[in-house]
Amino acid sequence: MSGSDPLDGDNFDFGEGFDLSQLGKLLAGLTGGAGGAGDPWANAEQIAASVASDGGSEPNLDPIVRMAVEDLARVAELHVRQIDGIRLPSDVTIKAVARSEWVKESFAAYRPFFERFGDAITQANAGMIEQEAAGDPFAAMFGQMFTAMGPMMVAASAGSMIGHLGQRTVGQYDLPVPRTGTTVLVVPTAIDALADEWNVAPDELRLWVLVRELVTHAVVSTPHVARELEALFVDFASGFRPDPQAIGEQIGDITDLSQIQELSQTLGDPEAVLSMMRSPAQDLLIPRLDALIATIFGYVDHVVDDIASMLISSHETIRGHMRERTIDTTPADRFMERLLGLDITEATLDRGAAFIAGVHERAGAEGLERLWTDELDLPTAAEVNAPGLWLARIGLDPDLPAGTTFEIPDDLSGLDDTE
Repeated sequence: MSGSDPLDGDNFDFGEGFDLSQLGKLLAGLTGGAGGAGDPWANAEQIAASVASDGGSEPNLDPIVRMAVEDLARVAELHVRQIDGIRLPSDVTIKAVARSEWVKESFAAYRPFFERFGDAITQANAGMIEQEAAGDPFAAMFGQMFTAMGPMMVAASAGSMIGHLGQRTVGQYDLPVPRTGTTVLVVPTAIDALADEWNVAPDELRLWVLVRELVTHAVVSTPHVARELEALFVDFASGFRPDPQAIGEQIGDITDLSQIQELSQTLGDPEAVLSMMRSPAQDLLIPRLDALIATIFGYVDHVVDDIASMLISSHETIRGHMRERTIDTTPADRFMERLLGLDITEATLDRGAAFIAGVHERAGAEGLERLWTDELDLPTAAEVNAPGLWLARIGLDPDLPAGTTFEIPDDLSGLDDTE
């Protein structure tokens, strides 16, 4: 290494006399000097746009394509509004965008969860440094490194991850993250690329995506559903805490400069960082979150099937490919899922489908309408596994005598016990 390299061993003494005040120079080397490069979030948004557009080489969206999407959007909206129980905002608007524009429009929706994660790192490490550093300069160095790198690392991860999401996404709700406003984004470039890959007509896939996006928007923009989702996501992202045992397993004992460099690579892997910070508090949120996500996916799939089977000849092909795409996620998708506490697997989709089928079989359209009418009507984890429990609680059990009412208990926490 040259003498100017901040990681040059000549600049640091890692023996008994190691001075933690040197950590600033070390961090500058590990982060490429990013600490003084201005607002890390502004930089992250630029990174995201660049990643999504493949370094700025993305062409402008063809106006003819934009108009074709707008025409199909009117067809999709007409059919979605005819579904009983769908509460689509009267001023909803479909906006066809390029990948880089999707990033610009979406960054604000995802940033709060990254910020909560960053806050969790900073707050937790103050305690970890105090508890772990006594008599161990390397533990202290690691704690200070984690704390100092946290904001930069989180912002840089946000830019990279959101940019990669932008490369792949076909719409606004590949992940069911609530958005403000009534505009729904779709990405024709990505849709048409999949249509070519799957050998289906572009207009058919565009229409299918538009129907799915509008139905999902109707659900997740329902005020009490949006509040519940946001609260669960925020609480999960805020719940990360450094796990000393997991950190030790990932990193081991640090005894020389080469291991410091390996540590910097580990900290640059968001998956590794998240695995070192999972906390018991987050585990308590999972049953509620899994139940709500399974219900949303099950309901959306049910409504899309009803509409698309009448309009789209390649519906079965598209549905199969989209299901595989939902399950077979990219690293960026997995990171976002883990950050928010999501685990969207085949079992998740099957669970939601079984619940919706059970409700529809027993209570028909009236049962499905009740899913989104009130926050007290949202099913618990136990109820998603047994639709009859949910129907009984809301008073729609067909086996109960006419006029029977079901008193809602003050404490529903016990219904989250799936055992």
